[in-house]
Amino acid sequence: MMVSQSLEQGADTRRRILQAALSAFGHNDYDSVGIRRIVEAAGANIAAISYHFGGKKGLYLATAAYLAENLQAGMQQHLERIAAATAGGDPAQCRRMLSELVSRFAENLLTGALSDDAPGFIFREQNHPTDAFDILYEKLFRPMHETMAGLVACARSLPCDAEETRLVAHALLGPAIAFRAARTTMLRHLSRPVYTASDVARIKDLLALLTASALDYERRDAPPGEQP
Repeated sequence: MMVSQSLEQGADTRRRILQAALSAFGHNDYDSVGIRRIVEAAGANIAAISYHFGGKKGLYLATAAYLAENLQAGMQQHLERIAAATAGGDPAQCRRMLSELVSRFAENLLTGALSDDAPGFIFREQNHPTDAFDILYEKLFRPMHETMAGLVACARSLPCDAEETRLVAHALLGPAIAFRAARTTMLRHLSRPVYTASDVARIKDLLALLTASALDYERRDAPPGEQP
């Protein structure tokens, strides 16, 4: 009983430290974040960093894994449905699922539990990648991109590994990211401090329409036989 309670307390301490670390690293550069600041926010002692993570770098990498796993978990059920749809090979269904996925991605990015802290961490790793980027890529970016590419391939009757498929899949994520990355600008345009539920619903509808339009575009320079 005592061992079980100790394990639970250790897991809770680790989780609180990771949450505090994500908040700190999500809004500040790595070098400007002090360990003491994180443990104080987590209500833990400084020795817990060495015990659970081995040091600041280990904590940073664990924070990347924590972020990726939580974001992936929030999409998991939807991704499983998509995998089944892609396997069926129905272009119309894949188009619908792709629009739904982009809309769900935008909703998580704008209103999810980690929406305040995750973007800063992710954008920093995109611009100045460290070892944490490899973790984010393997656990989050690559699975998400492969799922998107699979749907694009199904919807446009292209091979999953075609460059065209990968480019379209990546382009479809851009508008959702822009609504979060340039949130301050957008909110200034809208004359309000935060996105409302109505704003998020309208953004999701808009992204669904943009996704459908993007799937119908035709390349001007496509070689004969490549353009579906």
